[in-house]
Amino acid sequence: MIEFWYLFRQNKGAVVGLACVLVLAVIALLAPWLTPHEPMTVFGDALKVPPFWQEGAQARFLLGTDDLGRDLLSRLIYGSRVSLGIGFFVVAFMTFFGVIFGVIAGSFEGWVDSLIMRSMDILMALPSILLSIVVVAVLGPSLVNTVIAVGIVSLPSVVRVVRASVLMEKKKNYVIASKSFGASWFRIYIINILPNCTAPLLIQATFGFSDGILSAAALGFLGLGVQPPIPEWGTMLSDARSYMESASWLVTLPGLCILVVVVAFNLLGDGLRDALDPKVKRT
Repeated sequence: MIEFWYLFRQNKGAVVGLACVLVLAVIALLAPWLTPHEPMTVFGDALKVPPFWQEGAQARFLLGTDDLGRDLLSRLIYGSRVSLGIGFFVVAFMTFFGVIFGVIAGSFEGWVDSLIMRSMDILMALPSILLSIVVVAVLGPSLVNTVIAVGIVSLPSVVRVVRASVLMEKKKNYVIASKSFGASWFRIYIINILPNCTAPLLIQATFGFSDGILSAAALGFLGLGVQPPIPEWGTMLSDARSYMESASWLVTLPGLCILVVVVAFNLLGDGLRDALDPKVKRT
């Protein structure tokens, strides 16, 4: 752990990314206490009020209001809860099923391995956003279906990582020794091998978090993701695209939120890869 933290701190971008992720997580958890107004509350006398740095701003609306008179700061804060929640459940979905399929493919090989991996190749051959749109079109636009669609798109990367790790680990002496003692399949692959696959799996999950948030925002922008009035950043961008010239802050601020969270998770993933991958560790 000490070596990991030392290597992780050498990557300044990763430290910044971790700090941003922690701040966003705290904001999401404390959203009910940080927001000045309820995100759904409509102020009919305050439509498209500009943020504090523009003329005509109001003190009670720090970042202004949208076209319906809802406080933008409150909706952005609650949007962090929705977007981070989507990312978390996408990672949970793709990790759960990715580990199952990856372990089965790596342990049995043969036609089972070929069937699973060719299925993953088909999923990877399709454009991710197009596949997400197809899944949501079949299931219907909603928060849960957005998680399922993005999780399915992200599944092949996890399956390939787990399978590669299992194929590498199963040739090592401790696995051969376990087999010689008559250990069961469950003990060999779940208890012995799987814990040694956590490092690449953790790195992939971190990148999957940012990809999940970005894909969910893209679906929301297309009107196929989280549906209004739930405050999700992609949906907020979609609702505000008609006001890009007259009220540019309605587009800029949710876009900046998406940018910050995606860059933060990517920086964090780079730092974890550098610290956990023995090939890049410095001596």
